[in-house]
Amino acid sequence: MTTARNRVLLLVLLATGITYLDRVCIAAAAPSMSSDLGLSTMQMGLVFSAFALSYGLFEVPMGWLSDLWGQRQTATRIVACWSAFTVLTGLVRGYAALVAVRFLFGAAEAGAFPTLARVLARWFPLAERGRVIGLMWMGARIGGSLAPPLAVLLISAAGWRATFVLFGLVGMVWSAVFWIWFRDDPAEHRSVNAAELAYIRGKASSHDSAPAGSTPWRRIFSSGSLWALFGMYFATSYGFYFLVTWLPTYLIREHGLSLQQAGFYSGIPLAVGALACLAGGLLSDWLVRRTGSVKWGRRLVGIGGYTLAALGYALAAMVEGPLPSVISLSLASGAMDMAVPVAWATSVELGGRFGGTTSGFMNMASSISAMISPLAAAWLFQRFGSFGPMFASAAAVYFLAGLLWFWINPSTPVTD
Repeated sequence: MTTARNRVLLLVLLATGITYLDRVCIAAAAPSMSSDLGLSTMQMGLVFSAFALSYGLFEVPMGWLSDLWGQRQTATRIVACWSAFTVLTGLVRGYAALVAVRFLFGAAEAGAFPTLARVLARWFPLAERGRVIGLMWMGARIGGSLAPPLAVLLISAAGWRATFVLFGLVGMVWSAVFWIWFRDDPAEHRSVNAAELAYIRGKASSHDSAPAGSTPWRRIFSSGSLWALFGMYFATSYGFYFLVTWLPTYLIREHGLSLQQAGFYSGIPLAVGALACLAGGLLSDWLVRRTGSVKWGRRLVGIGGYTLAALGYALAAMVEGPLPSVISLSLASGAMDMAVPVAWATSVELGGRFGGTTSGFMNMASSISAMISPLAAAWLFQRFGSFGPMFASAAAVYFLAGLLWFWINPSTPVTD
């Protein structure tokens, strides 16, 4: 049996790593950018939020276009465009231009994860869904954990502008390779033999491999599980987006670390999250086999992950010193990341052949909280002189998200 599906998985891992490499770079560059461009804390918060706003607005349309056009065309366009705007971030000369470029960056990157999740759903059977989506998110977190220290080194050597240009070029190379090699349907790929195709399709849901057809919008938006998933996933970026925007600044301002030290510490929560993504996917697949229930195999990991994440943020609001703070935030990041691949597996299982649309809808919720998070953190910092209240509010949001998993059932898809 051939193993072309593993090369597909590798391409997805690289794409998600590049996604967060480009996205998190701005967190490490924020102190230098603020100094060079004369930006206040609130202005930098608006720069962070501009990305999240457009990302959320375009998430459902791009997820839907992924179902309509196919993943090869959509993913190539998305990665090429966001890479171009990464390069342009390094060329801006003022605040207004920076906000505009980051807004367009978010619009360009919207739909990336729904599209890549559909790639995996079409190339891997249901029994491996949690594992491969866990690996997908592990790639994202590895990219996010490498970005701060790597960006700090590059910024020190070449400046923040050149760093954005270099990161953008990496994505352009990926786009070219993906367009040349990948095919939406495994049956159309010359590297897939009959045995591998039978393995993929023999154990996959017919909903995943069938053509998308007419989108059942009424059934999608009347799904109680999908709305609970939307509410639950809102919490994901509320705390996590702090880690990829304000964390280096927090460590510098409140704990007196240097830029290099802050860059190193900032990568730790995302590195922990990378391992947790894979662990959560594997645990969920094991629970599905053990219990014989997709519902409880997904739900138990979701409840536990978000509840422990709430505990991590609550501890971060109380402890003192950079190391205890980073350990608490790493607990929060790791616990949440155990549940993230489970949420994505659930979204594609709910959507079936419309998994790009349902995943885009779910991810739009995190984009809304990603837009709110940096502004809330900036406002709370100005109001209380500390980011501690931000951590306390994140603890409450994550606890409520854990409760919402009791209303999420991936065994009730929106398609027949």
